[in-house]
Amino acid sequence: MAFAALIAAYQEADEGEAGLRALLPMAGRSLLENQVRRAMSAGASHIVILVERVPAALSAAVDRLKRDGIAVNLARDPMTAADHFHPEELVLLVADGLVAAPDCFEAMAARVAPTLLVVADTPENADFERVDADHRWAGLALTTVEAVSATAQMLGDWDLQSTLMRRIVQGGADFLPVDGESGVVMDASEAVVLAERSEKSRDAGHSMLARNSLQSGSWPERFVYAPLTSRIAPLLLDRRVEAVWLRSAAILLTVGGAAAFWWGWLWTGLALVLLAGPLDSIAARIDLARLRDHDGGWEIRFAKGIAQGLAILALGRYAILTTGELAYFVASVVALVTLVLANREMYLLRKSLDGDNRFLPWFADGNAAIWLILPFATLGLWFFWPAAVALYAAISLFFMQNMLKEAIRRRD
Repeated sequence: MAFAALIAAYQEADEGEAGLRALLPMAGRSLLENQVRRAMSAGASHIVILVERVPAALSAAVDRLKRDGIAVNLARDPMTAADHFHPEELVLLVADGLVAAPDCFEAMAARVAPTLLVVADTPENADFERVDADHRWAGLALTTVEAVSATAQMLGDWDLQSTLMRRIVQGGADFLPVDGESGVVMDASEAVVLAERSEKSRDAGHSMLARNSLQSGSWPERFVYAPLTSRIAPLLLDRRVEAVWLRSAAILLTVGGAAAFWWGWLWTGLALVLLAGPLDSIAARIDLARLRDHDGGWEIRFAKGIAQGLAILALGRYAILTTGELAYFVASVVALVTLVLANREMYLLRKSLDGDNRFLPWFADGNAAIWLILPFATLGLWFFWPAAVALYAAISLFFMQNMLKEAIRRRD
């Protein structure tokens, strides 16, 4: 059944912290944006944010979400919030200041109402509200629109979040433990965090960045410069550095490398195209932490592919001018065509496999093709690089086609 999310965003942060819990910094954005994107990733059709006031930072956060095509509505009181829901859809209540792992959101989305996500009543979980002698509420609850409306009508001066949770419990809710033998995750220590101050929200953002890895990255991203990019990305995360800036810089470096190849400045071109890879990888990690498309969207992928293709063709053009052998430029064209086909096959394969595969990082893509130039440059065999790329892409294409056929056969 379809569900929507009701996110509480009206509680003030702890003493000494200015503003709302929902606006605490997290991964260079606000905690609220993380909650919204988590709910949408779990399948929410739209989001209702319950607020008492709308500071400029909250308005800016909502605008960013809307620019990404996320349906968000603000409600200034509980009755208005209830009116935003369709009578037949379920409502996922998200506690003010909650940071929860995607597994928690997805597990709750798969349940039937009423369900409460809970943690054990231990000293480590003292920040969470007690439900009974053994459990505390972990910040997510699945209920009905009827329950939301009924609670809103009888609230008075009571807190909607706490009162609605109590009514869900009284209605005979199932308890879904975060951890334990029948829990959602193995360890609840970082799976659910209630952030009342910026230190907690920032730490949660860094933990999320550390857990996220580029599962779809090629071998240079995952094995060559991952140790470097994994250290640099957290430094940029809280400084509101936009991933698109880094991606644009990476594309410009690649275009600059292509220009250097065009004029025969081979080592300069090599340095420029190789520097582009780590920049793009850092951008991908930042986007992952902010729960956005780590590839940057089709426009970025297209521009990056064009720039990498220009680098291959530029070297082929310089080779034919230097040696007079047309075969070098033909190899560049073949390399470009096979890379395009391999990238298309990679896209289809990732969708069919529905997850990571241990062989995928070793197949050819633009980034792997660029880094393949290193051994040829070291040996002074620059002009053989496009032919090697063509062979690499052709072999990758062959194996990917077979894997795709097998994936389709198993699915059918």
